[in-house]
Amino acid sequence: MRNIINLLLTLTLLLSLIVSLSTHAAIEIYEFSDPQLSARFQKLTHELRCPKCQNQNLAGSNSTLSVDLKDIVYEKLNAGETDQQILDFMKQRYGEFILFKPEMKQDNLFLWFGPLAFLVGFMFLFYRWYANNRQLPEVLADGSDLSTSDKQEESDIK
Repeated sequence: MRNIINLLLTLTLLLSLIVSLSTHAAIEIYEFSDPQLSARFQKLTHELRCPKCQNQNLAGSNSTLSVDLKDIVYEKLNAGETDQQILDFMKQRYGEFILFKPEMKQDNLFLWFGPLAFLVGFMFLFYRWYANNRQLPEVLADGSDLSTSDKQEESDIK
């Protein structure tokens, strides 16, 4: 019995070692000659969205596509391109979706102002509904209360 337990423990240890070695992730290290280039790299990878992961930026994603995009940003920074040139290249290649903060253009004005328009429209409709449905005592021409005349009509009908 003791041999079986030792064998199971050994197999468990070997299996956990094999699994942990296979899940070891590669860490990309980008070395820059200038700290400003490193800061620009960090800024750009935080501004660009991973097309595969959708709601993750390049800095936080480990997908193969994001690694390739980080390599492109690294190469372009070392080649001396400006941030805007790199962003334009990425937009041309992957579309406006790659930017976390899309630029305000005529094509996407609804995305920028749509929520505000819905809020204003809702507030207008609510005000109209509220103004039409509030119960105010109406006064007749002779100064009597409408509710009393309604009561008298009701008693006359009965």
